[in-house]
Amino acid sequence: MDKEPLEVLSCMGEPAHRANTPNRVIHSLDRDIDHFHQSGGSQMLGHDAVAQALVDHGVDTVFGVLGDGNLFIGENLQRQHGVNLVSATHEANAVCMAEGWAKATGRLGVATVTHGPGLTNTITALVEGVKNETPMLVVAGDTPIENEQHLQNLDQHALVVATGAGFQPVRNAQTISEDVSTAVRRAHAERRPIVVNIPLNIEWDEVEYEPRPPLNPPAVRLAPDPDQLETALGIVASSTRPVILAGRGAVKSEARDALIRLGDALGAPLATSLLGTGYFEGEPFNLGVHGTLSHQIAGETLAMADCLIVFGASLNFLTTDYQTLLAGKRVVQVDVNAGHIDRHVSVDAGVVGDAGVVAEAMIDLLTAAEHQPSSFRTADLERRIHEFDPAEAFEDKSYDGAVDPRTLTRRLDVGLPQDRQVVVDAGRFMLDALTMSVPNPEDLVTSHGFGAIGLGMSTAIGAAVARPTRPTVLCIGDGGYMMGGLTELSTAVHLGLDLIVIVYNDGSYGAEHIQLVTKGMDPAASLHEWPDFCAVAQSMGCQTAKIDSLDDIDGALEVVKNRKAGQPVLIEASTDPDVVSTIYGHHR
Repeated sequence: MDKEPLEVLSCMGEPAHRANTPNRVIHSLDRDIDHFHQSGGSQMLGHDAVAQALVDHGVDTVFGVLGDGNLFIGENLQRQHGVNLVSATHEANAVCMAEGWAKATGRLGVATVTHGPGLTNTITALVEGVKNETPMLVVAGDTPIENEQHLQNLDQHALVVATGAGFQPVRNAQTISEDVSTAVRRAHAERRPIVVNIPLNIEWDEVEYEPRPPLNPPAVRLAPDPDQLETALGIVASSTRPVILAGRGAVKSEARDALIRLGDALGAPLATSLLGTGYFEGEPFNLGVHGTLSHQIAGETLAMADCLIVFGASLNFLTTDYQTLLAGKRVVQVDVNAGHIDRHVSVDAGVVGDAGVVAEAMIDLLTAAEHQPSSFRTADLERRIHEFDPAEAFEDKSYDGAVDPRTLTRRLDVGLPQDRQVVVDAGRFMLDALTMSVPNPEDLVTSHGFGAIGLGMSTAIGAAVARPTRPTVLCIGDGGYMMGGLTELSTAVHLGLDLIVIVYNDGSYGAEHIQLVTKGMDPAASLHEWPDFCAVAQSMGCQTAKIDSLDDIDGALEVVKNRKAGQPVLIEASTDPDVVSTIYGHHR
């Protein structure tokens, strides 16, 4: 926002705004305008104190939609502090952008919205953040306490609590710095979004600002309890066909080398959860993803295993393929968070501790006991893993007019820029899109923790803002694109992001379509006649390409290769809603 204060008021429609604003606030507003360009000292108005408190805690990027309840917080962040204020078109998208940014940076994501409908619009995105355990702040305005009949008044506390997010009220102007600081600490400690609730009248109170010390979260290298470790190691050492499973927790722990050496000591093949994708790339006994996306060789090997040693993975129904991959196995689960152990499935032993520290401790004890590795790793298994070709595991069903999404994904995987991050929206197409490779596990950013479609575009924008020097590939279905992606594409253009959008377009809400077809019912209700995605994207300022057959893929990749700097690319790929997609030949 480059406008002067009076221009800001003009843009927001000053007469209408003031008609709904208490006189005391108007007088404070006039007084604030007189002091807009003053600096120095700690005397300030409440909204400036909120901005100062955020900056004091290292906030340099904020995603938001401005309204009466948060307008002057956002304005001060940008003008006074030089914060990168990224404007979204919808409040839910602003929160998802903050989450995508947080996932890409590992830092606290921050969004800001106004009161009433501004906050209600964030509900699905807040739940997504809760499900993903993403530390975030959502700075939300609230209606003036004294104006009970304000049109946008509602119980914001009850609304937020229902999502599972935390609620941190700003109690009064004098407690602003303390309350914001508490919210930051809660977001990190509780690993969920915290909504900082700020009544509008407090924003216009004068306050003598007293900064709070910034949070410097210490690195958690929690050592295991000796009794827990002994119990777990007894199970592990007695197994004859062990497998090591690493999730995002192991990635964050930087435990890769330790887990590889533990695998050598146990004779255990290596696997990952989806969020550990690519973690063991290049290792001869790397089985890839453990779960619904397991390939044929991995599935056969995992079925024979008698012990699963899990480091930093949640063991949800996707990672365990609805628990079928746990049948006949004893399970040891290692996690730095005690609440994650036994959360989704009952395990035989749990160890609370850092993945790398626990793995090193296990190696030391196995070495001291002169433990011999199992014979589960064989030359035949190594050969089969090395020779496995995913493209040969299914029959391509492309035809002139529609491409097989499995073939499409594999061709794009090879042809798109390799130094990339990949964001995948939710939907039927995701089973194929999630097989796209990434340089490192952290380069895969998902938006399906709540199973909601339409969150991918905004999540991708947040990730792209976080990593502007790398291309961001977004895989999204046509339904999700229309629900939450189309409007924010203009935001990506405005920001000049290196964003490559792949729309898997089957002209329907695919998951619902196939259910109707499977039950012998008329699928007409699931079908949609969308606008020409490429034409709309071009009107917004994107480069585009259309894929209707396998012959079109090379041309689309050429568009990506020759894309202009700062201009997003949209590729629309036609797929058949009646073709039941399978992963490596197996229905999922």
